[in-house]
Amino acid sequence: MKQTVVALGMFDGVHMGHRALLRRAAETAHAFGDEATAFTYSNHPRELFTGSFDYICTPRQRETLIKDCGCDRVDSVPFDRTFASMEPEAFVNWLNARYHGTVTAIVAGYDYRFGAGAKGDTKLLHLLCAVRGMDCIVIDEVKVNGVACASTYVREAIKSGDLPTATMLLGRPHVLCGEVVHAKALGRQFDCPTANLSEGNQILPPDGVYATVLILDGVCYDAVTNIGTNPTVGGRTRTVETHVIDERIDLYGRHIGVALIDRIREERRFESKEALFSQIKRDAQIAKKVLKETKKGVYNLERLC
Repeated sequence: MKQTVVALGMFDGVHMGHRALLRRAAETAHAFGDEATAFTYSNHPRELFTGSFDYICTPRQRETLIKDCGCDRVDSVPFDRTFASMEPEAFVNWLNARYHGTVTAIVAGYDYRFGAGAKGDTKLLHLLCAVRGMDCIVIDEVKVNGVACASTYVREAIKSGDLPTATMLLGRPHVLCGEVVHAKALGRQFDCPTANLSEGNQILPPDGVYATVLILDGVCYDAVTNIGTNPTVGGRTRTVETHVIDERIDLYGRHIGVALIDRIREERRFESKEALFSQIKRDAQIAKKVLKETKKGVYNLERLC
């Protein structure tokens, strides 16, 4: 039976700091022919107590990104009341038992907390590992251009509409994923069809129009996306509607990704539907220029939906 190196974390976003941690776990394991496992939760602990949480990644995205860092396995379990009340020592014992006593090392970030009331920190983790004959590797804070990589900062950047900063910390654009659902289909009447992305629990930027990349079956298309309530047509529900530039693709019922590259303008009400869709076509030309300048291909977006 192979030995196991376990990386600990929620890993929502799999930002540049997470990547450093996951790669260290993979390198440590593979140096001895062992298995690198990322242990995480299928729901954020805050969701247990608040009832809701806006995620950066979908579960599918997160698993893909974690494995891209070299980990052999993603072990995702629900965070429930049992975990919430588990003492730090009991958690480490539970973790080792889960992998049949094969854990040789645990890798965690400098600010990792665990156990009931988040009483466990990396200092305690070192002690608990030492008495069980395990190595404990703690990854220092990672900064990009002087900005600390943390999921909190990524969320703040997305919520404020600062997509370049979010992209810098993530190492890729923020990608929304979901099914295309039927809407009013007004765009077809004006030769400007849009795909309405089903609502999910991923974090959204402020209402507005964005230069985006639509991902379908591993192919990327230039696009422009409106996030908001569509006041011109009397909308009340917040939606994510994407127009693929210079392409005609039937997207209804398809699973797509929408990579948010940069904000073009705020959402606003137009005097008529004709004026709205004329503006969308102008927005599309602006989006094409933005996408060309950002060289979207370097992000390897094809697998992130």
